[in-house]
Amino acid sequence: MESEVERSTEAGRLSVAEFLARQRAGALAAGPRAELIAGRVEVPGLPRAADVAAVVGLAARLEPLLVGRARLAFRPAVRLGIDDLLRPDLALLDASPRFGRGSSNSGGEVLLAAEVVRGPDAKERRAPRYAQGGVRELWLLDLQRGWIEVYRALAGGHYRSRTLWYPGERIGVVALEGVQVEALAPS
Repeated sequence: MESEVERSTEAGRLSVAEFLARQRAGALAAGPRAELIAGRVEVPGLPRAADVAAVVGLAARLEPLLVGRARLAFRPAVRLGIDDLLRPDLALLDASPRFGRGSSNSGGEVLLAAEVVRGPDAKERRAPRYAQGGVRELWLLDLQRGWIEVYRALAGGHYRSRTLWYPGERIGVVALEGVQVEALAPS
């Protein structure tokens, strides 16, 4: 049986609009976890229990600090360009009334995207797409190495700052003055 990835390759690249239309119609065999990277449908692997625990723990520490300032979303669809739609594990979305709650969010609505690192793909393929799409801050939770790689200072479609944070250290969210959180609990 032909996979969705094979069909999209044969038919050419999809735009985000085509991808979302197919997804809404239930026409993507890849299902609701699917992402669009460079116009190709891809499905990330299932998260491990430790990945889920790290993301849920981060959300629990952030949530009380966000009231009225931002909203949390687990695996939201984020439009990053004409043919890129990614689903970060966790995102802080602008709570401004000017932003709706449609089926996807633009990169400019994302104050912070956080992803658990699942191989070199996060830095090599995904981080540049987040920057080019206007996501202000990216946290890559590297549970294997025990640190968080934080990308900030978005300028010209690139992150200009990269910092490593270790368990027990408090990280500030640039777009939300005064919001600091312990991103990884010490082991």
